[in-house]
Amino acid sequence: MKKKKTAPEKKKELIVRGIPASPGIAIGPAFLYAEPSYTPEIRLISRKRVPTEIKRFREAIRASQNYLSKIKNESPDQLSQEYQEILQTQIDILNDDIFLKEVEQLIQDELYDAPYATYKVFRKKMGVFQNLPNEYFRDRALDIQNLKRLILRHLLGKKLNVILKDKSIIVTDNLSPADTIRLHHHSILGFCTNFGGKNSHTAIIARSLGVPAVVGTEIVTTLVSPGDELIVDGSQGVVIIHPTPETKQEYEQKQKKFILIEKSLLKEASLPARTKDGHKVKVYANIEFIEELEAIRQSGAEGIGLYRTEGLFMGGNGLPSEEQQFRNYLEIARAFKEHSVVIRTLDVGGDKIMPDFVTIPERNPFLGWRAIRFCLDHKEIFLPQLKAILRANQFGNLKILLPMVSSLEEIEQFQDVFQEAQQALKAENQSFNPDIEIGIMVEIPSAALLAEHFARKVDFFSIGTNDLIQYTLAVDRANEKISHLYNHFHPAVIQLIKHVIDVGKEQNIPVSMCGEMAGDPVATPLLLGLGLDRFSAVHSVIPEIKQIIRNVSLKECEQLAQQALTLVKAEDVQKLCENFYAKHFSVSTELKKPE
Repeated sequence: MKKKKTAPEKKKELIVRGIPASPGIAIGPAFLYAEPSYTPEIRLISRKRVPTEIKRFREAIRASQNYLSKIKNESPDQLSQEYQEILQTQIDILNDDIFLKEVEQLIQDELYDAPYATYKVFRKKMGVFQNLPNEYFRDRALDIQNLKRLILRHLLGKKLNVILKDKSIIVTDNLSPADTIRLHHHSILGFCTNFGGKNSHTAIIARSLGVPAVVGTEIVTTLVSPGDELIVDGSQGVVIIHPTPETKQEYEQKQKKFILIEKSLLKEASLPARTKDGHKVKVYANIEFIEELEAIRQSGAEGIGLYRTEGLFMGGNGLPSEEQQFRNYLEIARAFKEHSVVIRTLDVGGDKIMPDFVTIPERNPFLGWRAIRFCLDHKEIFLPQLKAILRANQFGNLKILLPMVSSLEEIEQFQDVFQEAQQALKAENQSFNPDIEIGIMVEIPSAALLAEHFARKVDFFSIGTNDLIQYTLAVDRANEKISHLYNHFHPAVIQLIKHVIDVGKEQNIPVSMCGEMAGDPVATPLLLGLGLDRFSAVHSVIPEIKQIIRNVSLKECEQLAQQALTLVKAEDVQKLCENFYAKHFSVSTELKKPE
């Protein structure tokens, strides 16, 4: 008697959540991309062999540099600016003598062979960055890891073959710039990774290519097999494995709507941000990397509301020189010479950058030695930055923004250093433009409460909601256990924002907002109603923010704000704003509202 054939077991739909890194929806088969870990054995060498191993290491470095240069030159046109700069950063790290001499010193002193010495030094460097709390700097650990693998690949004579026959969604731990370029030639549909954040190379390149991506899932590679059907929702940070026919049909409809909405928004991005009753609003862009300039122009931004300069200080060659900073600031000033460009001074501290400056870890780095406090204590870093900004102010459109100011004394100390920078430039016969506005980030409750006094000392305010929420609510936004308490719709936060905006109007100084709340479309009508008329957000959301402004009246936004100010629970304020958004912008609500 013949056995009956059993139908193949139906796989259960699985949902994995991660970090939304690049918007859009991808549907297709999974391609598992895994590069060997290249963990070498500990091997000791004779003293006689030291020169040979050092030579071997240097040859691997040259081969790695040549490989990255080749990838850089072969990169597709749409990556010509942004991605080539990323690759150049990695090439620069390989040119860093101090960094590389650590490996050679280990070969000479400990008699390790070249592969193990490379592995040991790069693993140590990677660990330093992985343990920093700031997401951007944790992502830089991936640079070190990618370079470690590349050098070891050349040292060990390994080859990496990628066979990708069909359009697929790449599933991997993380990707290096070279990996992404290599895979791009195969027309990938999307990315999902275990590691990385919004500033990882996978995220940056996915956005530049317009490819959906979800990063930081932690477990996706353990759940996916080659060829499994996936849905990647880069807007919501969701990966669906083995979607049911119903789920797939639902997301196919979302995909079509998303494409139509994106095209429509970009088509109208250059239109002014003016409410239906004629109230004019300025919408600026936040920028971290100079390679974002072209995307910012296309977004319809009316200038730069926040240039985060930390990225300049994280290259492989140590601190950037005054000249390097000058060229960087001048390029941005020139790109937006008809508009204002706000440059925030170095916003770092011992908790998240330059560990060489910190010998003892801080107990609570978020309340510690960072931002303006760090810079005032390190004039050898602060003075060159201020001098570079003054020199780059050739079009008179630059402004200086000071982060994490908590007291009037800090403003007075800054003014002394600022005068010192000008005097140094005069002594050096350097050309500079001293006609420059100085503003402060209002991101500490003390600054918000003393706004009236600060308004007499500075030229403008920029509300940094990310830290303002954190400090007002005593919620560490990096702590997953209490992250649900972190909410920019909290009534206490709303009242502080309202107070700062009111003081700005009374004292006749501009108030902008550059935190993530300014880029939340659901919060836009509320902020308008509170009196905010200067927004600064990431370029990808600017077309939508401008469209929302054009489709509401200031009067109805003020009524929304008045109602919100009577509420005492964050969930009630959020629900009120979500209902308003859904009523006025139902076309895109399905895609934009978190599930």
